Amino acid sequence: MEQTRERDTTAFEDRPITPTRLGAAAGVMDVVVFAAVGYLTLENVAIGAVAGLLIGIGVFLFLPLFVSVGEDDDLEDLAADDGAPLRAFHRLAGGFAFSAAGLVLFATGFAELAPLTALPAALLAGSVVYLGAGFALPNAQLKR
Repeated sequence: MEQTRERDTTAFEDRPITPTRLGAAAGVMDVVVFAAVGYLTLENVAIGAVAGLLIGIGVFLFLPLFVSVGEDDDLEDLAADDGAPLRAFHRLAGGFAFSAAGLVLFATGFAELAPLTALPAALLAGSVVYLGAGFALPNAQLKR
């Protein structure tokens, strides 16, 4: 027996919790969690906090898009109709890029690389992910 569940598309209207606030709360928690994990595993709060900040910015950018898309809808329904994938800021690709940069920065802490090596590696990873995702994914924007 298959269960079907309809998603209420107006679930966030007239409520204190919106997709943007949910993304912001998750982003703030990423900073706290990664700072704690950085302190416990790497004995360096700064690398954990900066990595958590990058991942938190990424989560703040892409989580509201995924929450606001209904069950039968897809990201193409929220896409801008400009035709050029990277003409404007690509929110979804930016979220993925910031998250990837934070993960690379955190991973370089485990590899015990110098900050002068870790930051360019994180910047390179974020740039590659942004360009790849910018062309592969629709430029979805939150509807106001």
